[in-house]
Amino acid sequence: MPKTSYSPPQQDRTDNRSVALRYSIVLFAIFLFVFTLIVWFTEGNNERAKESDLTSRTRTFSGSLQITLEGNKSYLEMLAFERSSGKLNAKLFQERVSQYVQAHPELINVTWVDADFTITDVAPLAPNRQIVGLQLNLPEPKRASHLACEQRKAVYTRPFEAIQGRPSFEIWVPVYRDGTFLGLFGGVYSCDRLLQQLISQTRPRLYHLSISDTNGRILATSPQRDTTDHHAIKEVAITDETSGVMLRVQRYTSRVDWRLSLLKALSLVLVSGMGYALWQLKQEIDERRRAEEEVKQKAVQLEEEITERQAAQESLQEQAAQLEEEISERWQAEEALRESEERLRLLLDSTGEAIYGIDLEGRCTFCNRACVRMLGYQSAEELLGKNMHDVMHHSYPDGRKMPEAECKAHKAMMQGKVGHVEEEVFWRLDGSSFPVEYWCYPQVKEGKVVGAVVAFINTTERKHLEEQFRQSQKMESIGRLAGGVAHDFNNMLSVISGAAELSKRKLEDGEPVGQYLELIINAARRSSDITRQLLAFSRKEVISPKSVSLNRQIEEANRILLRLIGEDVQLAFHPAQELWCVLIDPSQVDQILINLAVNARDAMPEGGNLTIETANVQVTSQYAYLHPDARAGEYVRLTVSDTGCGMDKATAAHIFEPFFTTKGAGKGTGLGLSTVYGIVSQNGGFINVYSEPGEGAVFRIYLPRLPEQGESTEGGTTDEQQLQGTVLLVEDEEMLLWLTTRLLEEMGLKVIQSQTPFEAMEICRDRRSEIDMILTDVVMPEMNGREMVARIKEFAPEVRVLFMSGHTADTVVQRGVMESGMHYIQKPLEMEKLREKIRQVLA
Repeated sequence: MPKTSYSPPQQDRTDNRSVALRYSIVLFAIFLFVFTLIVWFTEGNNERAKESDLTSRTRTFSGSLQITLEGNKSYLEMLAFERSSGKLNAKLFQERVSQYVQAHPELINVTWVDADFTITDVAPLAPNRQIVGLQLNLPEPKRASHLACEQRKAVYTRPFEAIQGRPSFEIWVPVYRDGTFLGLFGGVYSCDRLLQQLISQTRPRLYHLSISDTNGRILATSPQRDTTDHHAIKEVAITDETSGVMLRVQRYTSRVDWRLSLLKALSLVLVSGMGYALWQLKQEIDERRRAEEEVKQKAVQLEEEITERQAAQESLQEQAAQLEEEISERWQAEEALRESEERLRLLLDSTGEAIYGIDLEGRCTFCNRACVRMLGYQSAEELLGKNMHDVMHHSYPDGRKMPEAECKAHKAMMQGKVGHVEEEVFWRLDGSSFPVEYWCYPQVKEGKVVGAVVAFINTTERKHLEEQFRQSQKMESIGRLAGGVAHDFNNMLSVISGAAELSKRKLEDGEPVGQYLELIINAARRSSDITRQLLAFSRKEVISPKSVSLNRQIEEANRILLRLIGEDVQLAFHPAQELWCVLIDPSQVDQILINLAVNARDAMPEGGNLTIETANVQVTSQYAYLHPDARAGEYVRLTVSDTGCGMDKATAAHIFEPFFTTKGAGKGTGLGLSTVYGIVSQNGGFINVYSEPGEGAVFRIYLPRLPEQGESTEGGTTDEQQLQGTVLLVEDEEMLLWLTTRLLEEMGLKVIQSQTPFEAMEICRDRRSEIDMILTDVVMPEMNGREMVARIKEFAPEVRVLFMSGHTADTVVQRGVMESGMHYIQKPLEMEKLREKIRQVLA
């Protein structure tokens, strides 16, 4: 019987099991590869998204800081411009910069450093007073300030430890005027405040922020409220490269990261479980062929599900990228809107005009800083939403209630027309009113009025200036009248005193009529003093500046002062030793002393003490900076103080104004102190006053030191030696012409008379060789004396000239002093003074 080969079922099972095992391993490897690829791709996208978000946020945070720094830099450059143009004084610097620093908490202060790199001013002053007067000796401020001076542009310092004990850095902006270095403005930043300002503006929930230097040293950091990701860090410079101030942004480890890690761990367990299941399936392959097919089908289904999941994952990533782009665009739009609103706010707050907006109900929609200040409020929030008519325009100037329907601003808005009111009053929070000029501009949207913008200015100062202008016109009219009267009066005095002198010379010694002539001469001299005061008031006084010792001049004036102040007032004089001389007309010193003494006497009706002191002083540049009228240099200080009733600051601010007086009707002209102020200013000096109610008053007058010390002495002899020569006398007043001729002939001179300038020119042309000197009046009808002399010198340049007049015209005198090289004598004429002056001209 033939044998038939037989393949046992066990062998078939082994072969099937081996094939099934290989298939299982291949399927498991494919699944593991696909799963790993999905996890890797997802993780990579997640890391890139976090990196992109970190970069975007870092750019946003640093941009916000740079906007803040650039804004402050622009403000310092504006201060530098105003300082170089002379518009910014110390008081305005304190007011404006203190408000600016208060509104920008990242700034510790703003300092002013002069050309010697000394801190001379700081705002705000109260918390920073200890640094005033210090030199810039800290290495970084010294380096940056000198570099800013050399490069003529703003320079930042590197971070350093400030005097206040905080990590800080500074920006220095130089100030030049016409190429001359005046100093620098310095803005001092607190790293802590700057970081807190950024956090308050951006509120970074997912990021930890800090400020560091280029060496990685942390200067300021925000409180850490979670675990940070040490791999997610960005640093960016917020100032220039030489400064090295960096912003560090570090991402917190979020809960999503932990969830992803947990998901990966669970997925790993799942994959391990699947491998174990496949291993179990491999053990049962030979028993369950049908089960093997089912497993294969499940594997195919699982692969399809993975493919679908991958497609869904890609779609989700595309949607996430699109969402991120939309978020970025919206963020940029919001940032641009915030920047635009900030620029508009800064623009409105920088204007001197007050501006506010209202809706149709009259409620305030916005207002600038000037509006808040003028109305007496602390912040704009106090006005927003309130009816502005009820707040500031509720009553007429006399206090009567004003209905809103009668308000011109309301009418202009409702009619859709621009309204302008030149004179009105607005009311402050404290109930006081102030004059304003305002404009109302309706806001129109889609053809309909939706509100209005109102701009107004406080016209108090303008009205004050207009009143001052009217007062100055009155004073000018009075001055012209006084000058004309004094001029004519001087001519008559010349006739009286000259005739009296000539008559007295004809008498024998001891004749009784000589006493009467002497009285006439003395009265004429006293009248001449009165006309000199009138000429000083009309600004046509001829002053004769000399080297004067104030000590000697005050001692000579004490007798007059004692008669003025009376017995109830005690006069004390404390002269300084080795006092410098000043250049001034001695009569002007007497005017200053008399006016101040009379003013002090009236302030002490029941008696008191009047003290006069002198001293040599050196006015520094710092003192001159704080007192606009002063200039640095050497001065002689005259101090006049009393123990009278004193005055408040409001009164002291007006005492030098013409016609201003605190005395009762008929007791004061208001010209005494204004005359003192005019004399001091005319001689290149300045004056300060200090007074408190009930504490008396102190006047300090500063007159420039005269470089050539010692008082001048009048040269010439005083004898009556006869003169020789021929004088051409030009005078339009017939009596004065006759009298002056007699005086000249009495001196031994030959006189040729002329009553008009044209006649005098013809005489000079015909008799040029005979004439030794021309004695001419200044003011004459046909032409003035100076013009006549100029024409004569065209054909007779060697002729000598002596001018005379009751006052001086602007063509002869500039600011009350004769031009160099011109000889002049003041009317009324006295024979001895005329003789001496002629001798000087002919010498």
